Parts: sequence; structure tokens; C-alpha cells
Amino acid sequence: MVSASVRLAGALLTLAAGTQVLAQPQSDPVYDGKKSSEWVTVLQNDPSARKRALAIVALGSAWSEHQYKDGLRNVGRSLRTDTSAAVRAQAATTIAGFKPDAVREIDSELIKALEAEKDPRVRKELAIAIARFPDVAKKAVEPLGGALKDADPATRVAAADALAKAGADAKAATPELLRVIDDADRAVRLAAIFALGRITPDNPSFVAAALIKRFGEEKEAELRRELLVSLKLLGEKSEQVVAAFVTALADPDDETRSVAIRTLGAFGADARPAADTLLKVATGTADKNTRVDALRAFGSALGPDLKGRVKDLVKILESDPDFEVRVVAVEEIAALGNDLKDDKETITALRKRLSDPQVKVRESAAAAIRRIERKAEKPPVKKP
Repeated sequence: MVSASVRLAGALLTLAAGTQVLAQPQSDPVYDGKKSSEWVTVLQNDPSARKRALAIVALGSAWSEHQYKDGLRNVGRSLRTDTSAAVRAQAATTIAGFKPDAVREIDSELIKALEAEKDPRVRKELAIAIARFPDVAKKAVEPLGGALKDADPATRVAAADALAKAGADAKAATPELLRVIDDADRAVRLAAIFALGRITPDNPSFVAAALIKRFGEEKEAELRRELLVSLKLLGEKSEQVVAAFVTALADPDDETRSVAIRTLGAFGADARPAADTLLKVATGTADKNTRVDALRAFGSALGPDLKGRVKDLVKILESDPDFEVRVVAVEEIAALGNDLKDDKETITALRKRLSDPQVKVRESAAAAIRRIERKAEKPPVKKP
């Protein structure tokens, strides 16, 4: 008698074998009662646009599920050759659901279709499809730039999204993107602002000036935040850019202020002109996390010159009610290390923190004192 375990193993093997058969490409798979070759004939010859659109769906499925090559090729070809805008739109929508490897085989059809298409609905679907595939977007920069002029905001959004996906390959579209950061449609402005921070333009200072101008006019908090993010991604740290971030420190939106603070902290010494404003934020803001970030940015902006402002850190250390802020003040002092070995006032202030009610402050103060008082190591003497 065959045991239950053997029967179960046999059943699993049979199921696995069946699954492998189903997963293999079929030469002429059936969809909705018709062979794929018959659907190709419908797409190429049937006078009914509705039936041709159904053929697009069928052949898309035949490719996705069974790798039916004629399905892929005919769906791609119909983007340009079909006389019905509805069928062309269905082809673009179907292609948007394909995997990137498949779309690479018909990317030229997508690009040529966007270049030639006049129907606004189809252009929108084409732009949306291209936005899903960065490799295609990189080859379609010129027609995507043209799509930024479309009357339909959704098309302009999709075109900007696609250019953002193209990255540095889309730098030639910088003028077109700059034109739509003032678009009347909020979604278009957002997509264009996002793209400008990611295409590595040839003239980042010019783009930065345009983004700064837009920041001063923008009413939407989310868009102001995205403007700051794109400014940061441009890599520009000029006085004009730093001044814009300093202005943003007074923004009514908490998240926008947070982006500005953290960006100035990342700028390092280039943010030195912002140091005094950052200190005001670090000492005058109710939110402790904002004070923490501002204090770190203050230290980053001054670097070694923080030694001349160490008294400001001591004041924070002695007065801030939140231990997280006091810990950061200690850490910024400790970063100066041996440079403070003769600063008795600061060392005394740190010693007082050894009795702080919070253990993390006590531990940080002890570590800071050790670091400051540690004797500098002498370089090894070279033997003759």
C-alpha cells in the first residue's frame, strides 16, 4: 500500500509539473475563445474600432501571460497605424502595464507615436506610459518637452514626471520645465519643480534663481518644500541660495522650516551666513526637534570657528528644558576637542552637567570632558 506521504509527494510533483507547463510560452494562446493569431487579424483588418480595442487587450494579455511575440509587435505598431484614437489610447494604456524588458523592444514605436500624435487623449496616455519606463524617457526627451505645452494638465504632469525619470539625460528640457514652474495648475508646477531637481541642468545657478523666485511666490506649503528639496539637489551653495534657505527658516509651515534647517546643516561652512539665524531658531522655537536640528546646523555652519561661539552653546546647555537639546549642545562642544583644553569656563560648565538629572546628558558631558582633556598624541619620531 502506498503511504500517505508518498501520495502527497507525488501530488506535489504533478502540480509542479503542471505549473511549469502553464508558465511556458504558447505558440498561439487563446483569449476569450479566439486564438491570438485571430486577434491579430481583427486588429489589422476589422472595421470596428471597438473590436480592434478588444484585440489590443487580448494581444496584451497574450504577451504578458504567454510571451506571444506577435502580440507585442502588433500592439506597438497600432500606436501609430490605427486610425482610431480610442484604439491608439488603448494600445498606450496596455503597453504601460508591460514589463520594462518588453517595452525596450517597442520603445521606438512609443517615441514616434508621441512625436506624431495629435489627439490630446492619446498624447496623455503616451506620456503616462513613457513615464513608467526611464530607459524610454531618456530617448524621448524632445517630444516630452513638447508635451509640456499640451492643453491638458494631466499630459503636462506626465511629461514632467517622465523627464524626472530620465534624470541627467533630460537636461536639454530645462527651458521647457522652467516655463511650467509657474503653471496655473498645481500638479503641473509640482511635477516640474520635482523634475528640475533631478535632471542635472547645465546651468544650475540659473535654475536656482528661478526656483528661488518661485518660492517667494508659491502659496502651497507642499510645493515650497519641494522647491527647497530641488534647490538642494542642484548642489548650488551660493549666497543667493543660502539666503533663500534663511528666508525659509521663517516659513509658516513646520515641515518647510525643517527642510531648510537640515539643508543648511548639510551645506556645512557654506551656510556660515545663516549661523545667527540658526541660533535664534535653536533658542527660540517651541519644538524640541526643531531646536535639535537647528543647533546641529549651527555647529556645522561654523565648523572650527564654533570655538568663538562656545559661550552660546554653554547657555543652551544650562538653560534648555529638554535633555535632547542639552545632549546636542554637549556634543557640539565636544566636537571642538583639544581646542578647548584651556577654556576653564566651558570645562566647568561641562562638569556641572555631570549632575544633570538626565543620564544621557551626564554620559555625554563625561565623554566631552575626556575628549577635551585628552593629551594630543605626538607623531612618531622617524629613526634615521
